[in-house]
Amino acid sequence: MARPSSTDRLVRLLALPAWVSEHDGATLEQAAAHFGVTAQTIRRDVDTLWVSGLPGGLPDELVDFSAEALEAGRLSLTEPLGLDRPVRLSHREAVALLLSLGVLAQVLADDPDAAAVLDQTRRALRRALGASSSQDAPVSPVVPSPQPAPAGVLPAVRQALAGRRRLHLVYVSATDTRTERDVDPLELVSDGTHLTLRAWCLTARAERSFRIDRILQAQVLDVPAVSHRASHRAPRTAAVEATLVLKPTGRWLVEQIPCEVLHTDRDGTLHVRIRGRDRAWLVGLVLSAGRHLRSVAPADLADEAATAAQRALDSAAAVYACGGTPANGCAPGDGERLDS
Repeated sequence: MARPSSTDRLVRLLALPAWVSEHDGATLEQAAAHFGVTAQTIRRDVDTLWVSGLPGGLPDELVDFSAEALEAGRLSLTEPLGLDRPVRLSHREAVALLLSLGVLAQVLADDPDAAAVLDQTRRALRRALGASSSQDAPVSPVVPSPQPAPAGVLPAVRQALAGRRRLHLVYVSATDTRTERDVDPLELVSDGTHLTLRAWCLTARAERSFRIDRILQAQVLDVPAVSHRASHRAPRTAAVEATLVLKPTGRWLVEQIPCEVLHTDRDGTLHVRIRGRDRAWLVGLVLSAGRHLRSVAPADLADEAATAAQRALDSAAAVYACGGTPANGCAPGDGERLDS
């Protein structure tokens, strides 16, 4: 039998006083049944809580239960020190949970009962965020919901995965490039913000990832999906990470992209660590957040992003240098229109 983790016990210790407050006089056995442990475990938890409290450690600064009730095998709080109120989510935790529930809502879209519960939960969280006045979030941001995929896309993807069938996709990339391709689906994955189909692309002859909300159409083909040996031999690209120093105006990035906040300066400057799926993704992120950035580490990532930005500026300058504009399609150096 697996040994209970210290995390499980900590969660129970924080929840027990609130439960006892709502069920004053409950027996040890009733508490044990609620938390899925033994009565002896609940008794040990009470003993631990008895010596827990404020830093001073004086008798009136400790959590207290009725000793008389405990001798009779019952639980009754006499001094909860605030633990009789349920633990609340922080503003940042609520935002992260709301985004994750949006992804889960896509996965369970075909289950009306689950969808109804998720919708109710998301609305409650939005109300809580709107009323939030915590110090770490003086202004409640508008929390974006993941954009739903066009009707029929997710069911088709799930059908192809379940039946091991090939898919025909109409897909729009992050650069707004529309392509059509056939793929052999491998799995649905989530980063907590978006659902992504991992599949073998027959056009690229390699494994590719397709965000579900960018798939315009998905058609299950009457062709079995093929197992591609290369997709199993090729190791996944190791995750890469960057440390960004963001101006206060860059808080949106923290709230929209999973990352670790290292610390926040007095003026609101944020120091965050972000793990990206690959180097190109991180470069794109740095470019999109450019005006909100104070610094980027490692230095070679900043150099790569700067090079990419300069390349884009040079391309734009070349278009104008030929006497045209981006709108008329003039190519660098030839003075001719590209459109026919």
